[in-house]
Amino acid sequence: MRSIRLPAMLAVALVLPACAAHAESKPASNLEQRVQALEDEREIREIIIKYGEYLDARDYAGYASQFASNGVWTGGFGSATGPAEIEAMLKKNLGVPEAGFINKDNFHLNTTIVVHVDGDKATARSRYLFMTRSDENRPVPLLAGRYFDEFVRENGQWKIFRRTTHGVIPYRDGNAPPPPPPAGLGGVIKQ
Repeated sequence: MRSIRLPAMLAVALVLPACAAHAESKPASNLEQRVQALEDEREIREIIIKYGEYLDARDYAGYASQFASNGVWTGGFGSATGPAEIEAMLKKNLGVPEAGFINKDNFHLNTTIVVHVDGDKATARSRYLFMTRSDENRPVPLLAGRYFDEFVRENGQWKIFRRTTHGVIPYRDGNAPPPPPPAGLGGVIKQ
């Protein structure tokens, strides 16, 4: 019995280092690539969340800074290209907030964010729910829709290259002229 154990232990002793060497020879870059992809997804998700936060705070410059230098926003207000034009579009349609503005009347919820990263480009889709304050001082959903985004890495940072928004409730045909805003948007949209 001892004569069988010794050769078996010798075989294991010789095979284990070879297995360990093979495991260590796996490219570290694969792990680095996977970690980078996760970091990219996290950064893109944060941009989607900040987008709503900046809009709710009426920080139009912060909002527009989320877009690439040639980034395009398309939605109910039409289309705008580049941060300066996007910021101007918001000021025109939503009005310039007074100094010290604190939004106590409405906010966006962004949900079901799905991100796909491919090198220095990415796509994302998400849903939003726009909440307003009722006359009884309760949150009330007013609008629901979808965002379709394309992202690009610009100067080492992720930026929105193209954002398209589609109203779901109430439904808005993206090819039709914008409808009049719902009654609950009276204090939100400049009229």
